[in-house]
Amino acid sequence: MKQLVIKIFAISALATLAACADDDSAKPNLFCPNVAVLQQTSQLDAFLPSRPDVSGLITEALITGVAGSCDLAAKKQLLKVTFKIGFDASNGPANHFEPLELPYFVSVVDGEQIASKSLYKIPISFEGNLSSAAAASPTMTVELPNVPESARVQVLVGFQLTPEQLVYAQDHPAR
Repeated sequence: MKQLVIKIFAISALATLAACADDDSAKPNLFCPNVAVLQQTSQLDAFLPSRPDVSGLITEALITGVAGSCDLAAKKQLLKVTFKIGFDASNGPANHFEPLELPYFVSVVDGEQIASKSLYKIPISFEGNLSSAAAASPTMTVELPNVPESARVQVLVGFQLTPEQLVYAQDHPAR
């Protein structure tokens, strides 16, 4: 009988703790933006000047994904969106295993408006004459106000393509 009372008390205590954990009134709503790869700029094919053929290929590179989190910043009214971007690149016949720096961007977009855009470069090394290499960006951070409008914002990443590379990417969709 004593064990039954202890079990009932324990179950009752757990139910009380669970109810406290489900109390959303103490937790602020988070209006996190969507973080994604801009499909049209997820692939970069770099060629030697005036040589857009296989023998002039320097690299084929892809953004493999973006992963991170969205939390309330210490200031309590700001969202802190942190993420890393994954990259894969192949060593083309015209590169000869030389290290590369591939240009990419991070932009904050609200509907059709680009609120901000920053440019970066990701170093790629083909160690030991490997034919492909992977890399990850440093941890990126975007801060936004924690207001309902931030939920419609998008943080988009992609390669910074030249006009010629953009046309090539449109004609040769991601593999």
